[in-house]
Amino acid sequence: MDIYSNRLQAVHQAMVTWGLDTLILTPGAAMRYLTGFSEEGFERLLCLVVPDDRPCVFITPSLNAEQVRHNPAGVNDIREWGDAEGWEKTLRELSSQLDLDIGIVGIDEGMSARFLLRIQEILSTTLFKTSEPVFTECRIQKDAGELASLQHASEITDRAIAAAVSSCSEGKTEKEVALAINNAIALSGASTSFETIVSSGPNSALPHHTPGSRKLRTGDIVNLDFGARFDGYCGDITRVVSIGEPSQAASEIYDIVFRAHQAAKAAAYPGATTHSVDSAARAVITEAGYGEFFIHRTGHGIGLDDHEQPNIVSGSYQKLLPGMCFSIEPGIYLPGKFGIRLENIYTITNEGCRSFNQEIPAKLTTAEGSVD
Repeated sequence: MDIYSNRLQAVHQAMVTWGLDTLILTPGAAMRYLTGFSEEGFERLLCLVVPDDRPCVFITPSLNAEQVRHNPAGVNDIREWGDAEGWEKTLRELSSQLDLDIGIVGIDEGMSARFLLRIQEILSTTLFKTSEPVFTECRIQKDAGELASLQHASEITDRAIAAAVSSCSEGKTEKEVALAINNAIALSGASTSFETIVSSGPNSALPHHTPGSRKLRTGDIVNLDFGARFDGYCGDITRVVSIGEPSQAASEIYDIVFRAHQAAKAAAYPGATTHSVDSAARAVITEAGYGEFFIHRTGHGIGLDDHEQPNIVSGSYQKLLPGMCFSIEPGIYLPGKFGIRLENIYTITNEGCRSFNQEIPAKLTTAEGSVD
């Protein structure tokens, strides 16, 4: 409970900084950060109302009320509504008590338009803004408990590498490989951080390919991008497998991406900028002649969301501070041929940069065999 009290205090201070009187948060990372609870209401409004000077309030469907009452933060003002009357009356009553109609309300970025548009109609004189700056300020540096959860999530993710590699054999479909990865994570008692990416052959040149029915073939490059979620915190890695002996071109590209990853890691330390980390990776790939094929940022922050601040990207001069956590994942993508991306999760320490994951293999991993 002290953890959540401290977080609420920090959020209140950030609300003052960013000029917000109240927050309305639907299920997601922000709600979980403040209460330890985040359960979907789906088409029914479930939200946490955070005034700047009064206790928090949950508005919840009757279907979710019992779970809400057991929220770890101990929020005990629970406003329950049923399907017959809807949630609008409850919000109007709370608005009258908290003067929401004359304030500035911060909304979480994930709020569904079906709720936001109706809330804006009900609170027609209220000014709405995003709450993102508040939670970026409060969440960007992880505390010891958060770092421990990220480490555990990363260890579960690492343990799934063996299942991922062993499932890569000629004749298996991308979907089958993704299922093997997801099963390995589930058997470890975790859930997935995001939809597992398995991209093979020409599909590996598509950074966010959705696993399909394509069967793996000898000579394919396969990108395996996945993560385990533990206690709400996300793991995220990318490993690359060759089905059979890799071509010389694939081995050379892998080596370039590996060196780019190592350069970015070396550039990540307290006081360095996100721009400089991105530039270190990009310089290696550009010097090798593949700069135009590195088509995304070098990394993204990670925590309760699989993508959050800080972004490791050119033109961003965010200073890296102890407790910040992020991916390093340079890649080269050759359209119609193959792509290679190598990713681990790191945190900034007082001394430098520490990986949550096992070291990335210096040479391209080879998978052999056929379907049983």
